[in-house]
Parts: sequence; structure tokens; C-alpha cells
Amino acid sequence: MRSMTTTRKLIIFTDLDGTLLDRNTYAFEQATPALLFIQQKNIPLVFSSSKTRAEIEFYRRKLENDHPFISENGGAVFVPRYYFSFPFSHDRESGEYLVLEFGAFHPHIRETLEAIKKETGIKIRGFSDLTEKEIASLCGLSMIEAGYAKKREYDEPFMVEGGDKEVEKVREKIEEMGLSYVWGGKFHHILGKNDKGKAVEILKEFYEKQFLSILTVGIGDSLNDLPMLSVVDLPVFLKGKDNVSEEVLSAIQNITMVDDTGPQAWNELILNMLHKLGI
Repeated sequence: MRSMTTTRKLIIFTDLDGTLLDRNTYAFEQATPALLFIQQKNIPLVFSSSKTRAEIEFYRRKLENDHPFISENGGAVFVPRYYFSFPFSHDRESGEYLVLEFGAFHPHIRETLEAIKKETGIKIRGFSDLTEKEIASLCGLSMIEAGYAKKREYDEPFMVEGGDKEVEKVREKIEEMGLSYVWGGKFHHILGKNDKGKAVEILKEFYEKQFLSILTVGIGDSLNDLPMLSVVDLPVFLKGKDNVSEEVLSAIQNITMVDDTGPQAWNELILNMLHKLGI
């Protein structure tokens, strides 16, 4: 394994909640040793999350991360201008970023969810129905972070009143209406035909063009991370309370399963992996 890094540039794709960030407190301090080591070694650390652009930018500032990122379950890829040494096609420019968009736009997603609510009579509450105060209370966020969480562009987290039967009915209706459903660990999500895997594959192509040969790591902890884990060289799943069966996980080639979640597990995992790779 040591020889892999002599000619291959390591790229790390990571989810945030439940992996780099504690799922309840959003703290990341326990991962500081690994984060510092990654920075020292100039290893790109790409955030791939169900969080919005505004939320991810909040953590990029905190962590002094200047790499591309993937928002809202692969809804879009944000690449800082001049990050890559070559031009590439993109959908729009926004501030300091060139943006590649893969997801359905939020107004259409909201309309679809409203139609499902009316058709089924099932009580559904999306983030758009909640106040910032309600989101802050539900998610353990500050009011500022709750405001960032409401700035949806390609994905709507929602809650369903009822049990598995109601959830399954909503999922079926979402798919009937041409959109996708995923479970994100805390909330149900309705989104377009995008996923984290498609977004990661695009960035892999860019990194390969930049560095010629790369080795990719993917770290996740929920069902919505599985598309990302299926397209990286070294996939890692942090197993907490989320009921993802080992049968489902074992279908992903070369997967490593860790019986813990959060920043301490993330830190140990990264440091151990870099040591094994001889970095």
C-alpha cells in the first residue's frame, strides 16, 4: 500500500454531520490533529454534505478550507476560481466560485412536496415550513446557522408524521413525480436525480486532469453517502445508530466499516489511514 502514494495524489471526500462534525453538537475539535496533518501535507479535503452552500461555507471558514465542495446531496459542485489550472464548463458563476449544477431547483422541489402533502393527506413539514427558531431547536444550531440551513437551493429536508407506512407512501409519491428520496440520518430529503456520487465523479475527473494520478478516500455515515462511497478507491462507513445493513454496505467494493461516528473516530481513521499509506 505504501507505494500507492509515490505517484498518486490523495484526495479526501468527506461528509460532515456524524463524521467530521459531531451529529448533535457539530463540534470538530477532536479531529484537529488529523485536520492539521492534512493541511501540512497539502491533501485536498472536499466536503460533500446535505448541508447548504451557506452552511458549508460557515465550516470552510472555521476550518480554513479552500477546496471545492459539494452541497445538498450533490445538488451542486462549487469550485473556487483558479483552483484548477485548466478551464472547464460550468453552469454559472457565483461570487468566488464556478458552479456546476446537477439538482432540481428548490422551488420545484417545494411544489412537489406540497402536492404530495395534499394528495396523501400525510402531515409533512419541510425546512421551508419551519422558522429559524424551530430549526435551531430541532437541530441544535445557533440562530445564524439555522438561517444558513434554510437557504436551500437543490434539496428539502422534511419530517413525516407517522411511521414506516407513511414514509414509504411519501417516498413512492416522490419517485412517481420524477424526484428522488434519501434518508440523511436526521431528516428525510426530497431532491432531483442528483447524488453525492455523480458530483464526486466530476471532481475526480478534474483532480485527475490536474494531478494525472489520484487516490480517493470517501467517508460517510448515512444512506445518502453510499453513492459517494461507491465511486472512491477507499470508502469508509462510520457506523453509528443509523440502520444501514451490512449487506448493503458490503456491496460497496473495498469498504471499511468503523463502529463509531463523529470527529474522534474521523480523526483516528484519517491518521491511521495516512500512516498505512506511508504519508
